[in-house]
Amino acid sequence: MKTIKYISLLISLIFACSSCELAQELDEYEPLNALDANKAITNESTAELALTGIYAGFHQQNAGSGIPEIYTIPSLMSGTLVNTFLLNDSETQGYVNNSPISVKTSQGLGAYTRMYSVINRANWLIEKVTALTDNKFPTSGRRLQIIAEAKMLRATANFYLLRLWGQFYDNSSKYGICIRKDPSRSGDALPRNTVSESYNAIVEDLDFAIANAPELRAKWYTNKTYAKGLKAKVLLYQGNYSGAAILAKQIIDASNADFTLAATYGEIFLNHATEDLFNSSEIIFGTKGDPMADTGIGNVIGTIEAVTPSYINSVLQTTTIGTQKITPDSTRVSSTIKNGYFGFDSLKSKFNFSPPDNKYEMVYHLRMSEIYLIYAEADARTNKTVSINALAALNKIRIRAGAKTTAGNGFKTYPSTITYAEFLEAVRVEKRVELGIENGEDWFDLVRYHFTDGFDVSKVKPTAVNPDKYILPIDYVNIEAGKNIVEQNPSY
Repeated sequence: MKTIKYISLLISLIFACSSCELAQELDEYEPLNALDANKAITNESTAELALTGIYAGFHQQNAGSGIPEIYTIPSLMSGTLVNTFLLNDSETQGYVNNSPISVKTSQGLGAYTRMYSVINRANWLIEKVTALTDNKFPTSGRRLQIIAEAKMLRATANFYLLRLWGQFYDNSSKYGICIRKDPSRSGDALPRNTVSESYNAIVEDLDFAIANAPELRAKWYTNKTYAKGLKAKVLLYQGNYSGAAILAKQIIDASNADFTLAATYGEIFLNHATEDLFNSSEIIFGTKGDPMADTGIGNVIGTIEAVTPSYINSVLQTTTIGTQKITPDSTRVSSTIKNGYFGFDSLKSKFNFSPPDNKYEMVYHLRMSEIYLIYAEADARTNKTVSINALAALNKIRIRAGAKTTAGNGFKTYPSTITYAEFLEAVRVEKRVELGIENGEDWFDLVRYHFTDGFDVSKVKPTAVNPDKYILPIDYVNIEAGKNIVEQNPSY
């Protein structure tokens, strides 16, 4: 087969074989506006163009898709979101009913191939920039920084793939993802790596980034704090709780004007009229959407998908800790819920199709509040008890949302009498409210808690009764195209 070695210099058209599993005949294919990859990346300016193309892979309209599936599918599975009549097909119903289909998907296949497209773009850039010398980069240190940013994006894509299509909750499982560290030069498929190998590759990329990434260019670029934060999250998923707690605490202790909790919860989301939306100290890394790039929560939530009434009502439910009654929230959901298109409930957005003052949206990959919640859970799991620091981290998020030490309406901080089991559940509920619909974290928490603690997921989502189907099937289009080299997930 003729060697494939093209990279587009158009932001959204950098050439890639979309995924290692999606095999296709590419012998004579030469994309428009493309250059030979060996010639395309020759210096700092061309490397920056290629890096921009990797970032563009996280925009929802990449590869011709208008739906940010990688972010919304988990929320459909958790019950936070439900489809509207604008998207009422068998695939979406499969996610909602926790029985995903495995043939000819649109959202699943789009999300899967998009992440492998990001990975392949990153692999081309890493290979070519690594081969260049520092004198090709007028900006001191920029060569290693570009590689570090590309590796963070590759790690992000691999992590998103692993937690949706791999048994991320079992380090001993053979059902990881296909790890690619070299550009695809043919349509040949490769077998899946184990879960442990998948985690190792992600952590290896993040360790490089921690050592070499820039401190901060803008919140829509990866940075050193994001590398630390994502690694803390990955270690939490992997069960390395002490490692996760250490990294999360480092970020909290180093809080400064660039990375710290916003003063109020609503201010993070409610200004969609200006680019100030992208500059919140709360954001560690997010994908920027503007009028020229239809990206962000609001472009979908309140239109083709809506926030479920059960999720809205759940924040008013009361639980008892010792003798103290506590409600999950009083303002975070109610203050950010909006009437979306056709009257469907949106959240953290003001989107409609004629936006006079809501031009800007964002995908939130990681926020400071999640770092506090990662620390709270990881510290507790490390010590098998609720430390003063872990409780303080959890209550920090509650207090920022308006909770008081004593409150007649039940919106209180958690008391020191809270038990270990109650604390873990409190963290899960807090994340569900705090991060609702942003990146599907509430679903992955349900899955983690099930396999770690025996949590009954069906108590939250009645249709989620088959643990094999807590992850998605690899579409048979990919498996058949790869001549069945890639093994399907169990029960599909």
